[in-house]
Amino acid sequence: MKHPFWIVNLGLLSVLLCVLLFITLSRITVPGRKSIDPTYYAPQKEHKVAINIQKIFENDLFGTYIKELPKLHNLDLIIPFPAPPVPQKIVAPKIIEPEFLDPVHISLMGIIVVGSNDTKNRAIIQDDKTKQENTYKVGDIIQDAQIIRIFKNKIILLRLNGQQEILYLREQDAKSDILYSNEREWDNVIRKINDFNYLISPENFVDQVHTISQFIEMLNTTTAYQQGKSIGLRIGQLTQQSLGIAMGLQKGDIVTHVNSIPTETTDERLAIYKNIISLPLDHTITIRLIRKNREIIISYTLNNFIKPHQDLSPLPAQKQQQAFLFHQDHLNNKKQHYAFAPTVNKIRDIDHKSIVRKGSLAMDIAS
Repeated sequence: MKHPFWIVNLGLLSVLLCVLLFITLSRITVPGRKSIDPTYYAPQKEHKVAINIQKIFENDLFGTYIKELPKLHNLDLIIPFPAPPVPQKIVAPKIIEPEFLDPVHISLMGIIVVGSNDTKNRAIIQDDKTKQENTYKVGDIIQDAQIIRIFKNKIILLRLNGQQEILYLREQDAKSDILYSNEREWDNVIRKINDFNYLISPENFVDQVHTISQFIEMLNTTTAYQQGKSIGLRIGQLTQQSLGIAMGLQKGDIVTHVNSIPTETTDERLAIYKNIISLPLDHTITIRLIRKNREIIISYTLNNFIKPHQDLSPLPAQKQQQAFLFHQDHLNNKKQHYAFAPTVNKIRDIDHKSIVRKGSLAMDIAS
């Protein structure tokens, strides 16, 4: 039996071929040597950037550049200005006149005053058609009207169209209501002698103006200031039929003194009030005011003058008796109206508080 040397030789030959193949495939190419000397490059010419100055002016960041208009050599090429628009006639809209409803057919028979809060008061109202009486409070509906206020002598109603109506308890209440009195009624209170002298009837004045706060509201007064300091009382907006116009005052007048007493502080105004209510008849109240940078003095003499239209001729016996009865009825109405009037001290206390409140309100508005 021959030895299998050929198998060993064949294995060694296969290993040799594999080694040669591996060496051939894994051989790394060695790079050739290169010179380390620097390569010479020819210098390039510098490229100059062209700057357009005109573009810089035109693109001004601050917007101050104004482009110059080209000159027109041919005047025929100029475009004429357009004609102005033709004015159109403006037609004012027609004013719609308010339509007033007929008064509510009711009668105020009485008022129950519960306290100072008028929302608790009750009004006794009679329907004129059915003659039925009922008690109503604020907010109740009567026919097409709603009760919005109940006072001690009147009620205020608001209709569906916004119309406001007032029902008074007595006829004299309507006549004495200063908010709805006409200009002729001031003839019984103030009589003008000239632009700087007037007569005032204290009795009729008290019938029309019941408290000092009401008087302040009628004149619409506020405190006038100059350089942060009070200089007096400024008269506000006045209507043509107001008490201020009848007294010769104007809007913007600044009352600086009353009977030589300044009107700058609340204490001085209270002193003025005490001085005026203590004056007897035939004494004069002098006020100094500033009107359009001029000082003016107006005097008011306390005098219960006779009405201008009153006839002084003697009356027959029958007419004298009728006049006496009318006078007695007038006195009874006055007694009924003032049956529950407050005392003098209470009135003064209320007026003092009102003056303080008005002064504080005026100072807040001015500041």
